[in-house]
Amino acid sequence: MTRIYRTPEENFHNLPGFPYKLHYLDKVEGFEDFKDGLRISYLDEGPKDSELTFLMLHGHLTWSYMWRHFIKILIESNHRAIAIDLPGFGRSDKPIDEKYYTFSSLRNTLINTINRLDLKNIVLVVHEWGGFLGLTIPMEFYERFAGIIVHSTVLTTGTQIMSESYSDWRKYCNDNPDMNIRAIIARTNRILNLKECNAYHAPFDSYESKVALRALPKIVPDNPEKDGAQISRDASLWLSEKFDGPAILLSGMRDPLFPQEVIKNLSNIIKGINVLPGKDNAGHFLPEWAMEYGENLVSQFVKTRLDNIEEKKKKEEDQTNKEQQ
Repeated sequence: MTRIYRTPEENFHNLPGFPYKLHYLDKVEGFEDFKDGLRISYLDEGPKDSELTFLMLHGHLTWSYMWRHFIKILIESNHRAIAIDLPGFGRSDKPIDEKYYTFSSLRNTLINTINRLDLKNIVLVVHEWGGFLGLTIPMEFYERFAGIIVHSTVLTTGTQIMSESYSDWRKYCNDNPDMNIRAIIARTNRILNLKECNAYHAPFDSYESKVALRALPKIVPDNPEKDGAQISRDASLWLSEKFDGPAILLSGMRDPLFPQEVIKNLSNIIKGINVLPGKDNAGHFLPEWAMEYGENLVSQFVKTRLDNIEEKKKKEEDQTNKEQQ
């Protein structure tokens, strides 16, 4: 019998800087061995009739709590903000056997969630594993997407550049199967206080609650034959040749896992991407610095989108004039 773990609700009471209402979506498809689907948790803040819906996908070790500063800025800017907890993270269901976690199962769950919520005019906002998975999705139904904002990630094609520090991190995860998330977050994010570190630890209160933490480093598509590598290569080709929407990339200058040479490789893939100057004092968990860069990032994206719309309009007019001559 397939089993799941659900972190007790009391673990999530009084999270600092996180007053947002929780929503659940039941019977989300994607994990094939769970015929009744999984319960996925998500946040949905800001006006539902906003022109743009910013969809945030977190990475390894984290959950939607990581986006709290960015969500606040989006709400203040009158945008809709949705943050999904991946299966195995946050308050989403956590299958307790590693074998259930595959690139395809995680990706399919995200696709089903987007369809079930019927999201449109999506600005895809990704970080780390959220990018591994999320950057492969727009090519599936590009009509739903209005653009992309990238934080510290890569396309996992099986041939991508990965830093030595990332390899060391994967070994650390393998050697420490019962990771103390509170301690790791505190050590790598000196700007956080103890209550914020406790909030990151909240979903992972037992050994069996940490299955996804153990599984994801092992399933990174680090060779061309692994699950997820081919779809990532397809996405890489699509993003470099067919993508014509607005895209912005921001990185942390002190990120050891995704240093600038890795970021540069991704920026060379995504067609027309606007690369912003890296955040000088930011490390791997870049959205923790969103209170400093978030407002500018949102305004930069809106401007880039308007410029993109004008450019497309001009091209269409030029083509029409050419055909009429």
